[in-house]
Amino acid sequence: MKEFNKYQITYFVRFLGDAFFYPFFALYLKFLEVPNKDIGLILMILPLVALFVNPLWSMFARNVNDNRLFLRILPILEALAVILLVLIDQKPLIPIVTVMLAIVGQPIYILLDSFTSIYTKKYKMPYGNIRLWGSLAYGLATIASGFLIGKIGYEQTFFIAAFFMIMGALLMNWIIPIDISDDIELNVKSDISILSHNNYYIKFAIFYVITLGMIFGADNYLSLYFNEFGLEADGFGWVSFYFVIGEILVLSLLSKYGHNISTRSILVVIVLTNAARFIFYGIDLPLWAYIAFSIIRSVSMGSMLYITIRYITEITEPRNVTLGILIFSSVRSLFTALVTSAGGFITDYYGYRTFYLLAGFIALLALFFIDYRKQTTA
Repeated sequence: MKEFNKYQITYFVRFLGDAFFYPFFALYLKFLEVPNKDIGLILMILPLVALFVNPLWSMFARNVNDNRLFLRILPILEALAVILLVLIDQKPLIPIVTVMLAIVGQPIYILLDSFTSIYTKKYKMPYGNIRLWGSLAYGLATIASGFLIGKIGYEQTFFIAAFFMIMGALLMNWIIPIDISDDIELNVKSDISILSHNNYYIKFAIFYVITLGMIFGADNYLSLYFNEFGLEADGFGWVSFYFVIGEILVLSLLSKYGHNISTRSILVVIVLTNAARFIFYGIDLPLWAYIAFSIIRSVSMGSMLYITIRYITEITEPRNVTLGILIFSSVRSLFTALVTSAGGFITDYYGYRTFYLLAGFIALLALFFIDYRKQTTA
């Protein structure tokens, strides 16, 4: 089997594990009758812990192939944390287990994407054609998990998530380490001082923090918001599938034609579609209208997945790709934690519409961190 196909299968299986658990974590907490403000605090733990944990992996990594080693261990520990979360029957212990889950689970995608980005750049392979397999798995699994939650419950469904997390770790043994013997840059340890003087990197990092921080932070409450209209877990699974199918289409089109579109144009579209969706949620409309308009999430998220890897590999040296992603992902985690924490209180006291209107206006701030002078496609 070609090495490229191994990456596609690994992404597919890894995202299956993710989709059987994380999209339904907030609904599970609500099922346990945890108040919204406490749900916000618990969900905040994941990105907040990531802020402190993620940079450590860059310190531990001697080179990009150490990412592969971590990816053979961390998902197994993540699966054990999910199982422990299900087995405990005391609410006060949930935050403690969530911290454990964050320590081992939050770095996984950063390590996987940075490892894959080096592989695709070195061998001139399209990253998007690997990543879309993850999106496909995510879409299919959210439907299946929503259905299974309705039939067999949250606990048994989360056991399935743990199984696929472990399988993803085992598949990393199947992937061959990247040959870095002929590349001096990949054998040199990352250097934060170089990134700190890279203006392109700094501006994009702030853009990334605002954009994905709002997407992940505000979307933490989407299942709860739609649940107010009577949409249960199985129905939200279909909504998530709807999101992801559109995301796959956008990612596929950009993987094929994106080189003809400037980075500046893609970034502007990301901001406008992101802000428009949140502001739309803040208007008093029926559920079907919210779901129909939500398709533009596919544009903002699919475009972000495409442009992040393309841009980071062009504006940073190969040795700094993992460090660069870790830094802005960690800061994004802090911002997501703040949004999530604030969201718990705002939704409790002022309602979901107020929260989403604020989210929309904050998302627009990312427009100030686009380099409008840069004319190239990178």
